[in-house]
Amino acid sequence: MLQPSNRTVDLTHFTRTFSKSCIMDFLIWSSLFLSFIHEQLCQDASIVLPGPQNVNVVYKPEDQRISVTWEEDQYCPSEMCFYDVEVLLTDSMKELHREAVSANQFNSKHHWSWISHLPLECASFAVRVRSRHQKNTSHWSPLQNNTGITISYPKIYPENKVVEVGSNLTFCCILGPGHHLQYMSYNNIIMNTTRISDHSYAMLVNIPTPFRNNCINVNCNSYFTGTCVYVGYPPGDRDLVCETRDLESAECHWNKGRDTKLTKNRTTQYHLNGRLCSSQNVSGCKQIVQVEQGESNWILTARNPLGTLELRDKVDLMKRVHLFAPTGVLTADVNARNASVQWRWEKSKYKILLMVCQLQLEHSGQRDMRNFSGTGLDSVVLTDLAPAQTYIVQVRCGLKQHFWRWGDWSRGSSFQTKEDIPEMLDVWMQYAGNQINILWKPLAMNQSHGQIMDYEVTWGRQKKVVHRCPVNLSDQSIIEGRRVTVTAQNSAGRSPPSAIIVPRLHQTINITMNVVGSDGGFDLVWPTAPTASCGYVVDWCPTHGECIVDWVKVPAGITRARVQSDSFKECVRYTLFIWSCTQGAPELLERREGYVKECIPKVQIQGLGAEQLNSDTVKIWWTGIPEKNHSAFINGYIISYSETSHPYTRTAVKVMADEPKTKYLTGFTNGYYIFTVKALTSLGEVGESSPVNLSITPTVDELITRIIISLCSVACLLTLATILCYRHWDCIKEAVYPEIPRPVWNPKWLTTLEKNGHQFLYIDQCRPNDIDVLGDREHFEGDFGNKQSNLTNTDSDVLAQCDNYIQLPNQASLQHSLSSFPISGTTVQNYSYDLVQQAALDMGQLGEYQPFLNMHSSPNHEHNNVMSYIRLDWEPSSRVYKSQCDMEADSLATRVQV
Repeated sequence: MLQPSNRTVDLTHFTRTFSKSCIMDFLIWSSLFLSFIHEQLCQDASIVLPGPQNVNVVYKPEDQRISVTWEEDQYCPSEMCFYDVEVLLTDSMKELHREAVSANQFNSKHHWSWISHLPLECASFAVRVRSRHQKNTSHWSPLQNNTGITISYPKIYPENKVVEVGSNLTFCCILGPGHHLQYMSYNNIIMNTTRISDHSYAMLVNIPTPFRNNCINVNCNSYFTGTCVYVGYPPGDRDLVCETRDLESAECHWNKGRDTKLTKNRTTQYHLNGRLCSSQNVSGCKQIVQVEQGESNWILTARNPLGTLELRDKVDLMKRVHLFAPTGVLTADVNARNASVQWRWEKSKYKILLMVCQLQLEHSGQRDMRNFSGTGLDSVVLTDLAPAQTYIVQVRCGLKQHFWRWGDWSRGSSFQTKEDIPEMLDVWMQYAGNQINILWKPLAMNQSHGQIMDYEVTWGRQKKVVHRCPVNLSDQSIIEGRRVTVTAQNSAGRSPPSAIIVPRLHQTINITMNVVGSDGGFDLVWPTAPTASCGYVVDWCPTHGECIVDWVKVPAGITRARVQSDSFKECVRYTLFIWSCTQGAPELLERREGYVKECIPKVQIQGLGAEQLNSDTVKIWWTGIPEKNHSAFINGYIISYSETSHPYTRTAVKVMADEPKTKYLTGFTNGYYIFTVKALTSLGEVGESSPVNLSITPTVDELITRIIISLCSVACLLTLATILCYRHWDCIKEAVYPEIPRPVWNPKWLTTLEKNGHQFLYIDQCRPNDIDVLGDREHFEGDFGNKQSNLTNTDSDVLAQCDNYIQLPNQASLQHSLSSFPISGTTVQNYSYDLVQQAALDMGQLGEYQPFLNMHSSPNHEHNNVMSYIRLDWEPSSRVYKSQCDMEADSLATRVQV
C-alpha cells in the first residue's frame, strides 16, 4: 500500500514541474520572436515608419510665430523616436529652418513653435513633419502652406513693430504688379537688400540704442511708403513692498527701474493680484481689502510689448502699519521752561493702536528730538525748554509693538517761551595805561534768557549802570585790590553777580617764549602755579594796533589750553597772558607772543646803509622791518654782498636777531660793491632790502703813507747803490770805461814783398778816442770822384790809384781835411778799436783784392816822407768800416792818432 502512494506523488510532482518549465520556455521564445520581428521591421530599409498623425500648423503674423501640433507615432518608442520639423519657402522650396524635436510621452500630442525672422506676410511658407528612429524615417507629412500677401502697391512689413534695444530685425518690402524696387531705407539711411521672390525684398538692421522720438522710420521706394519701429526695454521693476496706512486698504510700492522708452499704448501695464492698477505713472497701487491678522500674498504683474515681469510680497498687514501725519498741532500753557503740545488723528482706528510719537523741536538753528508713547497718543508736555526762545514743533508716530516705519511729519507749529533771569556773566579786566577796564562777554540767546536792558557795575560803595562793555575805572587808589561785581538785567530780573578783584598795576614779566599756532589757534602749556586755587585765565589781543581783549578760563588742575577764536587772523602777532586765579586778585604768570600762522612779510627791510671806514673795512646798518608790519618771527638777518665785476660770487654774513643791527665787515679790496639784507624766518629768507652800492677806494692817509714808504724805499736803494758803486769804482770803471792803450810799432808789421811788389802793413790793435763817420758811400764818391780818381796829398807826390781810398795824413792835416768836408757826420764813441781790429782781420783775409800803392819819394821830407792810404769798404746797414792799410818805405813808421 505504501509503494503505490509514493509513485503517485512523484508523478504528480514531475507533471507540475514539467508544465511550469514548458510555459516559461514558451514565453521566452515568444518574446524573443516578437522582438526579432520588431527589430527586423525597424531595421529593414524597405519598411517605412507610419509617421506623425494629425499634423496641424497655425500661422500668427502679428508676432511672426509658426505653431505646429501632432500626435505620437504609436509604432515608434518615445524614448528612441525623434521628429524633424522643417519650414520651407514655397516659391523656391528652400529650407528656411529645420529642428529636431524629441518625443516626450507615448501616444501624446506634441507642440512646437518658432518665431520667424522674416515676416510671414512677405512670402509663402510651408511646414512638414516626419518621425525618425535611428536610421529609419517616415514619410514627410503633407505640406501645410501659408500664402503670402499679394497687393497692388508697395508695402513694408512688419508694421509698427516694437523691439528691444540691441535686436536684429528683418524688414521686407512687398511690391505690387508692375513695380520695381528702387531702395529700402532705415532711419533715412539706404540699406542693402536681399531678394526673396519676384515681388518681395528684405533688409536686416541692428538697433543698438533707443531713439529720442521713439519711432524709427523704415521706407521703401518713397517717403510715403513705409512703417515705424519702436525701440525700448522690457519691464525692469523690482522690490515690491505692501503695507496699510488706514487699516482699511493695502498699498503696494515698488522701484520702477530704468525707463522702458516706450510711450502711449506701449507703456507698461501693472496688475496687483490680477486687478489693474488705476495709476500707471507712479510706482504704487492701492486696493481696498479687509485688513486682518495673518500673512497674505501680493503679486504685481508688469507687462509691456517686450516682456512680462512678476513681483511677489508675502506680508501680515497688521505688522506693517504706516501712520498718516497728525493734524491740528497746537501748543498750550507755554512757560519759560515748559509747554504743552496737542494734535488729533483723522483715522478713528488709530485710537486703539499702541504707538510711539516723536517730536522735533527746532530753535536757533538746532534740532532736538524727543520720544513719547501711549495708546492713541494725541498730547504731550515738553520740559527743559530754553527761556525766551522761539520753537517750531513737528510730530510723527508709529506702532510701538510692531514698529514698521515712522509715519509722515505733521505741519510745524511755532511757539515762544517766556523770559527768565540771565545767567552769570563772564567778567575779566584789562590794563589800559594807568587805568583798568572791566570787561564781560555778551550773553548768548540761550544765556540771556531774554532781552538785556542794562548792566550794573559795583565797587565798594559806588555803583554804575551801563548798557555796554567795557567800563573804565580810573581811580587807581580806590580800585586796586577792590572787589568789582557786575550783573545783567532783563524783564525777569537780574543775573547772579559776577565778581573780580582788581590786581596790582604794572606786573612785569619777561617773555618766556614765542609760540606758533596751528589750525587757527594756539596750544599752550604752562607750569602749575601753587596759588591757582580756582584755575587759570588766558587772555590775548593783537600786539600792534587796537587791543580788543578776549579770554578763556581753564578749570583748576589743568595746565594746558587750546586757545581758539573767530577773531584770530593769519600774519598777525598776538600777545598772550597766562594768569592764575587765586582767592584774591589774579596773578600774572607768563607772557607770550605768537602767530596763528606765519606769513612772508610784504614790507622790505628798511634803512639799509653802508660806509667805508678804512681801506678794507665797511660798516653796514639797517633799521629792519617795522614791528607793525611783522608777519613772522625774525630769527636773524643775512647780509649779502658781491663785487660788480663778479656778480655771481656773493658773500653772506649771518647776524642773529638779538645782535645790534650794525655790522662791521672786513677783508675788502678796491672795487665797486653791492650790499643787500634779508630777514631770516621759519619761512626762509624774506623781505630783501633795496640794494646799496659802495665804492671801496684807498683813503688819503693811506695814499700819503704809500708815497712816503715808496720815497723811503727809493732813497734807501739809491744810497745803497751809491755806496756799492763807490766801493767798487775801479771795477766799474774798468768794465764801463777802460783805458785806451797807445799804438806801438812792431817790426813784424813789415813783411816781404809779394809777387806784385806790394807789402802789407799790419797795424796793432788800438783804441782811438773817437772817429768821425763822414757819411755814406755816395758822399765819398761825390767828393772824391770815381774809382779812377786819384787821391793826392798836397804835401806828397804819392798818388793813390786804389778804389775808394781815403788819405790819412798826420793828425794836423787830418783834422784840417775832415773839417773841410761838406758832409756832416756823427761822432761814435769807442768804436775805433773794433774797426781797426776788423780791418786787420780783413787785410789778412781778403787776398783777392790787392790795392795798388804807387810809392814815390816825397819832395817834402819834413813829414817823414810817408803817405798812408786806407781802403774803406762801406756797409750802409751797420755802418761798419773795413780798413786795409798799405804803407811804403822800408823803415816807415806810422803812428795814427785820431
